[in-house]
Amino acid sequence: MKAELDALVSTLDSLREGLLKKLAGLSEQDARRTTVPSGTSIAGLVQHLTFVESRWFEEVAAGGKQSRGSRSMQVEPTVTVRALRAEYKDACEASNAIVASIGDPAAPILFNKKRFDLRTIMLIAITETARHAGHADIIREQIDGKAGR
Repeated sequence: MKAELDALVSTLDSLREGLLKKLAGLSEQDARRTTVPSGTSIAGLVQHLTFVESRWFEEVAAGGKQSRGSRSMQVEPTVTVRALRAEYKDACEASNAIVASIGDPAAPILFNKKRFDLRTIMLIAITETARHAGHADIIREQIDGKAGR
């Protein structure tokens, strides 16, 4: 079971790192630049994934309160890229600590009368992060031509 959990955490960490690489080196303006009709930006994706981390790990898995990020992909002008990056990293560290404290991918989790296990929550986070990291990759390529990891 530890090997499975380690593999899930490693996969999620790799995706998180890939997302932050897409943010690296961008100006405040470019991080907020939208190149798609939906208005999505790399900064908005980081803000949203901070919310995803907090929601699924702090709230659902740990039974606490979702306290980080925003579901919205629209970033307030007063929020800096540095602050977004730091909050995302903090959320990821908190998520990993929660996963380590639970320690069993099959651990049952009850949230709002729905049954989950830690494995399912990890897979939800992996899927959501992979999806949005792909969006970030496309947006970054449209901004300055940088593609891939």
